[in-house]
Amino acid sequence: MTTGALKAFFLEKGASAAKTEISLVHFLEREEAETWLHKTWPETIRAQATAAVARGERPILGLSCYTWNVGEFLEIAAAAKKDVPELLVVAGGPHVQRAEDFLLDESIDLIILGEGEITFAELLDSAPEQWPGIEGLAWLDEGVVRKTPTRPRRESLDEFPSALDVIELRDEAGEPIYGQMSYETARGCPYRCAFCEWGTGAIGTKMYQFSLDRIRSDFERAAAGGIKDFWLADSNFGALREDAEKTEMVIELRQRTGLPQTFATSWSKNHNKRVQGIVRRLHEENLLSHYHLALQTLTPLALELSNRKNMRDNDFERVVKACANEGIPIAAELIWGLPGDTLSEFETNLDRLLRVFPNINIFGYTLLPGTEFYDRREEYKLETVPVAGYGKAKGEYVVGCHTFSAQEGAEGYFLITAYIVLARGQILPLTAQFLALDESVPVAPLLRKILSALLEEFAEELGEEIAQDRLVAYERRSEIYLALLAKPERTYAVIARVLSEWLSEHDCQHLTQRLVRILGLDRALCPRSGARQLATHEFEFDAAEAIATLSRMERPSDEMVDQSAPVAIEIEYPGGVGEVLHDPDGGSWVRGQLKTNS
Repeated sequence: MTTGALKAFFLEKGASAAKTEISLVHFLEREEAETWLHKTWPETIRAQATAAVARGERPILGLSCYTWNVGEFLEIAAAAKKDVPELLVVAGGPHVQRAEDFLLDESIDLIILGEGEITFAELLDSAPEQWPGIEGLAWLDEGVVRKTPTRPRRESLDEFPSALDVIELRDEAGEPIYGQMSYETARGCPYRCAFCEWGTGAIGTKMYQFSLDRIRSDFERAAAGGIKDFWLADSNFGALREDAEKTEMVIELRQRTGLPQTFATSWSKNHNKRVQGIVRRLHEENLLSHYHLALQTLTPLALELSNRKNMRDNDFERVVKACANEGIPIAAELIWGLPGDTLSEFETNLDRLLRVFPNINIFGYTLLPGTEFYDRREEYKLETVPVAGYGKAKGEYVVGCHTFSAQEGAEGYFLITAYIVLARGQILPLTAQFLALDESVPVAPLLRKILSALLEEFAEELGEEIAQDRLVAYERRSEIYLALLAKPERTYAVIARVLSEWLSEHDCQHLTQRLVRILGLDRALCPRSGARQLATHEFEFDAAEAIATLSRMERPSDEMVDQSAPVAIEIEYPGGVGEVLHDPDGGSWVRGQLKTNS
């Protein structure tokens, strides 16, 4: 949609549009970009670029750069520029807004700063000597980065033609080309979080939106093109009063056409009645894939340094409780590694959220160009390592700063790994939740201890490096997860042993029998390999009611768990571990589901 918008605007407004050919190339996966570079470029595109140079024309390679694609795009730029030195490489997008980082060291000739449609069109219409007159442009001039004045953002977004004017949605056989669409109904973010580029740089804090008529038209065209998943790229969906009507558009479209099948967005940080109403409407229509509360941190100093101290938490515990009771898929977002945090405070925060949220998404903090923290990295003494496998271009993991050591930082990443593998992966989610609700023992350090013991147990299968290097374990968490699921008896034996030790260390042996029974539920519901299957399990307590109670974010009573009355339950397993399921983030989709209670 981004490159389509650039092309659509130029074809409508560009003075040289009639004599300019623009081809859009989209990659869904990294491998597709590599195939284009090593096959399509040398076999066809390179010859076209060389022929254009011979005719006295200017071939241009434009790259729309985000965190997830800039590594591949820099490789493409370097190779293409080497083959055709006359090629003009133009980059835009959030990741390259700090122009100095890319013009001085990479094969990029120009960078578009801010909103790109008008600047890109003017660039295509201009000769190099005219670049100084184009707002929002940066380039290298005899070793010095030159920047033109900032281009004011366009307030009336409908003046930009739709990307769908130029993007073909179906192939010659009439089959859909794209399964998902990332779509902006509004631009801008009212917040200036120090770790994020959304409300600064290219986008800005003022929110502008497309008209409802324009949005409705694009939604209709997308559904007609067979797009199944609508992903709104809005920063705070629900913050604008028109967002409720946009929601009804999606619902009506789904009822009439069957599409979209799913809907996702980034939710407003203010979880008011309008936002909650939108969430409930989408849930009622089975369109809600998730409702995320982007808390990111609860540590006071980290909130202050991140410029989030003024954000209200909106009584999130009450909101989450209501959603959990209604079965609405709700989750919290946390970031480990923000300046101002410490490992002990982060673990305390995680324990608190485990008592409230059925799901938590924890991310390692990746330092990105164009953000306030990036500019203040020396002030906060940020220690970083390149994101594994991608290098500096894709960002850097923050592993230390002025408030936590590099050793603490590594343990924080290990905690993320432990939570993702053990809780999100559905190996012991009920056990972790039960202990958090009980509040007798800390849970976050327990998760780290369990994973350490499991890595020792599976050292032969996984190798010593995973057990010894916390960041390696973080990067290879999917490999760890599949190894644990492949040998469930060994896995749960280790877990039971560590749980017993933990209860003894904290003088909480009275919880032993209850915890054994709750862990038995996790063992029974854990994702399995093979085909879909149905199994009957015997318990000495009302297992179904205990599961239902925990799903409401309530601790099962002692009487419920301590009873001795044989109960049989049937559990259906989708299967597919190692075939369909390859990483712990998908654990909830293939965990066992209760069928009957007798």
